[in-house]
Amino acid sequence: MKRLDMTSPAARLDDAFSRLEHAWHETRQQWNDPVAERVEEQYIATIRARVRTLLDAVAKSQTLLRKAEYECQHPRERTQQL
Repeated sequence: MKRLDMTSPAARLDDAFSRLEHAWHETRQQWNDPVAERVEEQYIATIRARVRTLLDAVAKSQTLLRKAEYECQHPRERTQQL
């Protein structure tokens, strides 16, 4: 049975967001006015919260999927994995 892998896409998302955060930090070194603050609040903070929520959900889903997969296996298959 083919396993569902959400770890790799989640890692790519985390990496992409880290690069965005780094670029935003560099930008804020030069751009420090009310418009930059608005961009931070309306976009960056919103994206940050959504990415963190999504990554938490992926981690929880992976745990549940592994458990469900294990429980659906025949007892002989379970002992082969140990």
